[in-house]
Amino acid sequence: MKQGHNMKYAGAVTFALITLGMAGTSALGETQAPPAVVEVARVSEGRGAAVISLPGTVISRQDAQISAEVSGALVWVAEVGDHIAKGEPLAIIDDHLLQLQLRNDWAEIERLKADIEYNQRQLTRLERLAQQNNTSQSGLDEVQSRLQMLLQEQRIAEVDRDRTVYDLGRARVRAPFSGVVVSREADIGEYTRPGDPLLRLVDTESLEISVNAPLRAARFNQPHSRVPVQGGGEQITAEIRAIVPVGDSVSRMMELRLSLEPGHWYIGEAVTVELADSLVATGISVPRDALVLRDNEVFVYTLSADQTAIKVPVITGPGHGSEVAVKGELEPGTLVVVRGAERLRDGQPVKISQRETRAERQAAS
Repeated sequence: MKQGHNMKYAGAVTFALITLGMAGTSALGETQAPPAVVEVARVSEGRGAAVISLPGTVISRQDAQISAEVSGALVWVAEVGDHIAKGEPLAIIDDHLLQLQLRNDWAEIERLKADIEYNQRQLTRLERLAQQNNTSQSGLDEVQSRLQMLLQEQRIAEVDRDRTVYDLGRARVRAPFSGVVVSREADIGEYTRPGDPLLRLVDTESLEISVNAPLRAARFNQPHSRVPVQGGGEQITAEIRAIVPVGDSVSRMMELRLSLEPGHWYIGEAVTVELADSLVATGISVPRDALVLRDNEVFVYTLSADQTAIKVPVITGPGHGSEVAVKGELEPGTLVVVRGAERLRDGQPVKISQRETRAERQAAS
């Protein structure tokens, strides 16, 4: 009995030692995981940007008034608020007359084929007689000419048939892009003609912000830079997709378009956009490679005293060469990660590359 008790005690001790060994091995593996190797550069003090707040409007990149392309009575039209996928019907126009026209086109083609076959037989017979000098050359020429005319008429009839088939397809008005029916301009039973408006279709997923800015703003804002946008209690950063470098002679304003992901604001909603308006003597800048863009957020990584990554959100301003002006909790001289930042996480251990860092290159220059 005592021997059994000793065996149980020995087994428990062995299990505990194995468990501790595995835990120690796991902990050792975690502590021995190599830190991420990064390159760094210093935050520099330079020319920042004065900011101007301008009103903007959320718009759709695809907003179309859909019109009829053939004549006929309107048989069906989509309802306001319907979500229509690209290629699906938006409206249907009565095509009964077009169906009759198609039957007529086919009948004309068949008639011409019969005439062509008859004249081909006539031509073959006259050519045999001409070899025996039993027919006049003028009679032979007349049949050849008639046959060529019939062949041309057949081609014209085939074109007419193809046009009717094309019109039949256009009697079913299809969506040129996916969107929502915003308004109906015609109702069922109305007679439509080519060009008559039927409805308005708007793509609610492909959005932009339109903002009119002073012409001087073109000098301090570049395409692909991100600027603050706020409205309805929400604030994000949006990328400048395009700057239209043509100003109005009266207002001296030009248009900028900012890319916008769906889900923030509705089409037609007013927002406020902050753009760089002029350069001022104060401000900080970082290398472009230090900026990390993720989930509509822009940030950089700095280093703590124990060599771990610290995420610092920033707002970007105008760029000058390889540097970009930023606003954030940064001080001149602070080290920021410029190589390897995309793979970092907040609080992750890092190791500065043994190669010449960008900060050292900056100091040397």
